Amino acid sequence: MKRNSIVFLISQLVIIISAYSVYGKISLLGYINASFFVSGILLFFGGLVFVVRTGFFDFFMTSSRKVFARKGQREAIESMRAPSEVMSASPAWFFIAGMPTFIFMILALVLYYL
Repeated sequence: MKRNSIVFLISQLVIIISAYSVYGKISLLGYINASFFVSGILLFFGGLVFVVRTGFFDFFMTSSRKVFARKGQREAIESMRAPSEVMSASPAWFFIAGMPTFIFMILALVLYYL
């Protein structure tokens, strides 16, 4: 829980610094725009890691390796590990870091339009 709080605070610091550097002042609209990009990037990478770890691309990678392999490399290609076996990162970290930032962005957006 402590590590998640630190990651959340770091993401908020990145949002404030980027909003200030782009707009020259800290405003609600700048916070909304910057937090959209930060949370979007974190959630995108979380989704990407999740899709690769579930084994969705394993068949595609093995078939494309077989198509583009030279004649003498057939055995080496078949002995390669699948992408889902190689990736050790957990998508939970990206989702835990991105979801609170995304929720704060939605709340700030509601506050902006009120």
